[in-house]
Amino acid sequence: MSSSAGVCMACGTRLAPGLATCPRASSPTPLAEGVRRWGTGACHPALVGRSAVLERLKWCAEEARRGLGRAVWLVGVEGIGKSRLKDALVEALAGSRFEVWEGSGVAFPGTPAGPFLDLLEATRGLRPVPGVGRMSSAEAERVSRFLEGREWRGIPASLSSESVALFDALCHSLLPHRVPRVLILEDWQHADRLSRALVEVLVTRLAHAPVLVLVLERTAGTALVPAPAEVLELGPLSAEEVSGWVATRVPPGPAREEVLRVGSGHPLMVLQALAYQQEGHREVLPRTGGEVVSARFDTLSATRREALQVSAVLGPCVPRPVLGALVGGFSCLAGLESGGWLRPVSGGRYTWGARMPGLGAAWSDADRVELHRRAAEAYEALPLESRRRACAELARHWLAAKCPERALPHLMEVAGWSLAALEPAAALEVYRVGLDVAARLSLESARRWSRVLWERMGDAHRLAGERAEAESAWRIALSLDEPHPVAAPPERLHCLQKLAAVVLSLERYEEVVTLAEEAGAYDMAQDALLSRASLDALCALALCWMARFDEAYSRLSAARGRLLQLPNSEVPGRASVEAVLHRAMGTLLMGQGRPEQATAEYAAVLRWTERSGDTWEHSTALFNLGDAYARAGERERAVHYFQLALDLKARMGDRGGMAYTHHGLALLHSQADAPELAKEDAVRGLQLAGMLGDRKLKSLLRCALGRAHLRLGEREEAARQLELAAQDAAAANARPELLQAQAALRALEARR
Repeated sequence: MSSSAGVCMACGTRLAPGLATCPRASSPTPLAEGVRRWGTGACHPALVGRSAVLERLKWCAEEARRGLGRAVWLVGVEGIGKSRLKDALVEALAGSRFEVWEGSGVAFPGTPAGPFLDLLEATRGLRPVPGVGRMSSAEAERVSRFLEGREWRGIPASLSSESVALFDALCHSLLPHRVPRVLILEDWQHADRLSRALVEVLVTRLAHAPVLVLVLERTAGTALVPAPAEVLELGPLSAEEVSGWVATRVPPGPAREEVLRVGSGHPLMVLQALAYQQEGHREVLPRTGGEVVSARFDTLSATRREALQVSAVLGPCVPRPVLGALVGGFSCLAGLESGGWLRPVSGGRYTWGARMPGLGAAWSDADRVELHRRAAEAYEALPLESRRRACAELARHWLAAKCPERALPHLMEVAGWSLAALEPAAALEVYRVGLDVAARLSLESARRWSRVLWERMGDAHRLAGERAEAESAWRIALSLDEPHPVAAPPERLHCLQKLAAVVLSLERYEEVVTLAEEAGAYDMAQDALLSRASLDALCALALCWMARFDEAYSRLSAARGRLLQLPNSEVPGRASVEAVLHRAMGTLLMGQGRPEQATAEYAAVLRWTERSGDTWEHSTALFNLGDAYARAGERERAVHYFQLALDLKARMGDRGGMAYTHHGLALLHSQADAPELAKEDAVRGLQLAGMLGDRKLKSLLRCALGRAHLRLGEREEAARQLELAAQDAAAANARPELLQAQAALRALEARR
């Protein structure tokens, strides 16, 4: 055993031969009931020079105990002592009836809200303690599905109906019931955008909650600290503080002076210098802390150096089972912990305790490829849930191992997480990477994978309200199908159904009918009944917009007949088809002037989209329900559903949908003799339409704005807006909108 294996870097204790763990290390068992922490016990160095900050944290914890929640950001450079201060706080609170939950920003890389999934995983369950009424079991299941990326077509509709419903449910799962709680989030510089958004929401709700949120982040973190939070920044230790600390481990003399010189007040560098001396090296200390780390590394055994080189190639956070599998066991890992080379973090993972520049460069290209292959295989040997949550790492390793086809399924799941988190832009980035990866495959495999990827890209574009881009993606996917199939596979019919839905939203109704007839030309298969029924319902919707109500009713009857042929009423995907059928019937009733009956159909759409998790259809149903209530004269209900639709479309990033919803609100306010509110909504919608460059939509909103100005007595501005509306309609070749603007101008002239 090398000398470096026999000394604990934290306290300087010399370890007996064959012993890798410091005998002073704390027990891995919980410090007290309710204190839940990952990882094995570790020996901690003395806490030096941080008494004022520690007292401030204790005071914040006492304020939280009184019900005055606090949020504290503990910031500083790497190795300055943030984790040591956090450990001291946990030790101080362990006997004070506090629950302590810890999570890490490096947990589950690539997973939206990974730190929170890790935090809740560490508590052995998502639900709060038994008896708490904050969060129902159904809500807990929805949050769990959201965080784990099991919703593929959008987050559950019931949670996306209101802007804060999901955040409410998650915050409720984190808030305590009987005992005050400390939530600790380490390595926050690695947190994803959704995690940061969740923390911002949580921090704003701490005013009357017995919670202390402690976030540890490096000074170089990119995100701003939420306004209600307090920032405590750790700087270097003073010369007197370091001298008093070193005096307990090094006698007076040149050796102590060298430690003080190399450490320069940085706790991690001081520990490295102390460990270098106490490992038995007689030569003079190197000039800098980095050189000390390099010198210590050179004295390690070949097995331990290889373990550190492997961890450097794999990334900043490695599951302990994966690293153990790659280095042939766990015997050397405990020694690397006590030597300060690896640091346990939440979730049973290791992160680097000391960085060695260029450590991963020791591997040749061939060795690196083989290492990534072994790493991917080790990840795939993990239990099911751990393997699923590590799919971003799996995709990275298979790509680095030059096995692109094995990386593609994991890339698809990463993109699915982003769609579940309502981040279609992030999903599109992953799909584009997937297309590049698929291009490296054989011709047939590339065609098959590209077809799937283009269809999923269409889903992401649709979720973001980018209708034209969604149409283009789905047409490309259809072009990659087998040429001239006798019987269309269910995948092709499903893609045709999606294409028909987006073409319908682009108001090309005749084309929707053509697509439905194209699907009817194929042989009917039992597993294609759902898609055929959905296409018939979409065709009925198009016929309603063309005022061909008898044909629409006939199509709806045919669609219902196809559904009756299904042997099982719980067939996956049936909820989506039922939603389209009820939407078509609601539109049919609206076209016949029966908005009261239409409201029941649109309410049924909401129930079915709740089951299917189709966020896009859910937002459309909210808008339709608001429109139906508006025409039925129930203004308050109409405003309520328009606001829900507006909020959901804002979360999706659907600017066009937001603009149309503002138009509906403006008309509603005008009818209710509230021209100021109508003007405000019309202006907001006009701004969104201007961003999109949609002149037809701008014409509609300018008409609404002109009417609002007219009701306010601002005739000159009303005339200007109506003239611009006519110009926009003429440029867009939108005849109904042009006639509407011209009629409003004539009415204005008549008033003059």
